[in-house]
Amino acid sequence: MSVRELTQFAYRSQKAIGVFNAPPASAEELVLPNKPVDETKAIGYSADGRYLAWASAAEVRVVDAQSLNTVSVIARPGIVSVQFSPNGTYIVTWERYNKTDDVEASHNLRVWDSVSGEQRGAFTQKTFSDRALQWTDDEKYCAKLFSGEVRFYAPTALSKAALTLKLDGITAFSVSPGLAPSVAVFVPERGSRPALVRMYAVGAFTRAVANKTFFKAESVDFHWHKLGTNLLVMTHTEVDKTGRSYYGESSLYFLAAAGNFDCRVVLNQEGPIHDVAWNPVEKEFVVVYGFMPARAALFNHRAEMVFDFGVAHRNYVRFNPHGRVLVIAGFGNLSGVVDLWDRKKLKKMCSIDGHGTSYCEWSPDGRHLMTATLSPRLRVDNGIRIWHYSGTLVFREEFKELYQVNWRPAN
Repeated sequence: MSVRELTQFAYRSQKAIGVFNAPPASAEELVLPNKPVDETKAIGYSADGRYLAWASAAEVRVVDAQSLNTVSVIARPGIVSVQFSPNGTYIVTWERYNKTDDVEASHNLRVWDSVSGEQRGAFTQKTFSDRALQWTDDEKYCAKLFSGEVRFYAPTALSKAALTLKLDGITAFSVSPGLAPSVAVFVPERGSRPALVRMYAVGAFTRAVANKTFFKAESVDFHWHKLGTNLLVMTHTEVDKTGRSYYGESSLYFLAAAGNFDCRVVLNQEGPIHDVAWNPVEKEFVVVYGFMPARAALFNHRAEMVFDFGVAHRNYVRFNPHGRVLVIAGFGNLSGVVDLWDRKKLKKMCSIDGHGTSYCEWSPDGRHLMTATLSPRLRVDNGIRIWHYSGTLVFREEFKELYQVNWRPAN
């Protein structure tokens, strides 16, 4: 029988980074070898939990997340973002763009081998986006948006695109998770022409498997089910022409990756859509929507409402990794009340006080919820709190200024 690795999280504060063992084990900060002495700009775990990386002023260091021993060092200064490919084979870094006539010098989005630290390729990305380079789960391709097209690259040959999806006017795209990846692209409305989202199987770009058109869509957020079988598209406009909402207008659309079903998700309360979350186990989702107090509701795989959680001052929802418990909370300019619901019984289990929360995520074990107050969102009362799903506070740590915290992913 395999031994379960301890739950872990990493943090980045004003002057330090660190790693903690977390509940249900006794929470303690670990000794981190080669800890940077200067300011750290970013930290990040690989999706499989094998690696932890951080970017200091002079370098990027990749360490084994279990032993905390160094795996590789990328001696490049000025990096402010680090992200891993799905299997942790590659690490993607971003540094601020400097305008220059030298093409090579203008490259600020770089792909490195996580173990050897060798550069595999580089691109120009003028503005930061945590989705600038998107991967298929098997790491066969990574994809990047260019003018009017999405280019797919084999990570072993990043100098030339292996596949290209062309569609005039694309402003956003999203590659699905799952064993049979799809890609969805968005073209905003122009004059009398409606906006559209098209979905293709990766590598089969001659025929779209799904196509949806709609008005009142200047930008979109894509929300894939964990298996990549269904997609929710949240549309936005900057201005509500009716004048009723400061936040503009928003709508929600459902598309099946098989191309056999799509619809608008009908919401029975007017106002903005605040958040949406898929159940990672079942093909169902929760939407928080409407003018405050907002409504939260559960929808099935046909986008039909099956349960109403009621109205409250809430704007955030997340299922735990097992789909058994969900959080419905109100953060930002709301009071920070966090309600925990039992999905099977559809009953509220308890409420906790998450005032000032700017980061809220479930631990990989599904039994613990972290709420953290981060700078620069709030520069007072910065700290980390971990709660058992029963509502008991099991860990608390205060910081002068806390900038980032992340759970270590695990099965």
